[in-house]
Amino acid sequence: MANVDNPHGLTPIEHINGNPWNGATRRCRVDATAGDLFVGDAVVWNGSGSGGYPEIVAASAGAGNKIFGVIVSFEPRPATGLESLYIASADSGWANVCVDPDVVYAGQVDGVVGSDDIGQVTNLVATHSGDTTTGISGMEIDATTDTSTSWKNQLMIIGGVDRPDNDLTLTHAEYKVIINLHSFRAIHQSAGGADPLGPVGV
Repeated sequence: MANVDNPHGLTPIEHINGNPWNGATRRCRVDATAGDLFVGDAVVWNGSGSGGYPEIVAASAGAGNKIFGVIVSFEPRPATGLESLYIASADSGWANVCVDPDVVYAGQVDGVVGSDDIGQVTNLVATHSGDTTTGISGMEIDATTDTSTSWKNQLMIIGGVDRPDNDLTLTHAEYKVIINLHSFRAIHQSAGGADPLGPVGV
């Protein structure tokens, strides 16, 4: 049976040591220039703060773009209602973000990957927009992997999601990834040993 095409960005599910994800997040301010943001979107720290909290914008999909964390939920905004499904471009607000670099995420692949791709690195793709009705991200995992385990790729595939309706051999399968290019990893090694991407967090 074909897998359901249901992009949802990244969903935290467990820690890399096998323990269940404990739900911990960090409160972050959404910059008014952040663009549309949805649950499951990867974000990046903009290098600044607001009221003692990190300030975030949408992370760009693709090699070389760091990820600070993944949005898990938004806080209510009294001016617009008691529930915030997403934050529209040019608006500001507060998001609860999973920033632990050792968290494992589930995500939908935009094509087909297989057992040989486990342990390889890849990136996010943003072919689909987030859903303004559900508030869910449209980001997916790129099916094109890199056999070099290059430092510049955003994600590493570490396994498949074990679920009866998830056929790992077909397109749109759900796989487990960790963030390979995380802002909290102090050094991202290149061939020369330096960090060509700039300071931690941006």
